Amino acid sequence: MGDEKPSWGLPLWIAAAVVLFWIAPRPPQAPRQLPEDAQAMQRAAAFVVRDTRQWQQDHGDQSLPWAEADGHLAIVIDDVGRELHLFEKLVSLRYRLTFSVLPGSVYAAGTQLRLGADRRRYREVMLHLPMEPADTQAMHEGDEAKETFLLTTDDPETIRRKTRAALDNVPAAVGINNHMGSRLTADRGAMDAVMAVLHKRELFFLDSRTHHDTQGIAAAAAADVPALSRQVFLDHDASAEAIAAQLDEAARLSKIGPTVAIGHPSAEMYEVLAAKLPELLEAGVSVYPLSHVLEHQLRGEPAPESASQQTAP
Repeated sequence: MGDEKPSWGLPLWIAAAVVLFWIAPRPPQAPRQLPEDAQAMQRAAAFVVRDTRQWQQDHGDQSLPWAEADGHLAIVIDDVGRELHLFEKLVSLRYRLTFSVLPGSVYAAGTQLRLGADRRRYREVMLHLPMEPADTQAMHEGDEAKETFLLTTDDPETIRRKTRAALDNVPAAVGINNHMGSRLTADRGAMDAVMAVLHKRELFFLDSRTHHDTQGIAAAAAADVPALSRQVFLDHDASAEAIAAQLDEAARLSKIGPTVAIGHPSAEMYEVLAAKLPELLEAGVSVYPLSHVLEHQLRGEPAPESASQQTAP
C-alpha cells in the first residue's frame, strides 16, 4: 500500500486541455448579412408561399374545417389492392377518402406506398380483415381464395395469430374493418380474440355491419378498443343511380351526426363521387378521414341511425 506512486496522467491531461483552450484561435465571426441578402431571402419565402397556395388551389384536397361544416362524412373504400386503375382514379379525387386494404391482395404493398407517397394529400389506410361469411363457399371463389379468413372454428390463439399476420401485411393501417364476416362477427368469442390484438397495437375498429347481430362494437367496448359502425353501404346496388341515392342518404345523415359510408372500387363509384362530392361540399357536407369521425363520436357527437342499414356477406 505505502509503495504506490501517485498517478499524474489525469491532472496532466486537464492542464493540457486548459492551455489548448486558451491558446486556440477564436472562431471567425459570422459574416454580416447585407440588406440585399435579407431581401433575397424574403423574396424566396414569398415564392414558396405563392407556389404552395397555387398548388393547394389547383391540386389540394377540398374540405371544410370541422366546425364550419354542416355535415361530417367518412367514405371508406373497401377491397383495395386487387387492381390499380380504379384505385388510382379514386386516389386522384380531391377528397379525403379512407382506403381499406386486403392483406392477401396482389397490390397490397404497392397501394400502401402510393397512399403514403404525397404527404400533402393524406389518405388514411385500414386493414380490410377477411372474416368468415354465412356462405362459406364464398371464401373459396376467385380472389377470395387468396385470402386467409378468420374462421369460427379457429381457437382464440389462431384468430389472434391470423390477425397479427394480416396487420403485418398492412403496416400502414390505423384500424381495421371486416371483409365479409357475416358469420364470424356474430361470434362474441372470435371478436374478443380480434380485439385483444387491436388493443395491444392501439388500433381502432370499424364494424362494417354485415350481420344484424354483430358483436363487434360490444367486443370492442369490453376490450377498450375505440370503435364505430358503418351507417350506409353506397353500392349494395352497384348501379350509378343507386350509388348516387345512397350517397345522398349518407349526406342527409351526416347533417344529423358524423356518418360512415362504405363503397368499393368501380367505374360507377368513381363517376358518382367525382360528380357529387363537389356538390355536397357546396352544400356544406365535407369528407374527413375515418379517424376524425371516430374522434368526434368519442367526444360525444353520436352517429345517426340509418333507416336502411343493409347487410352483406
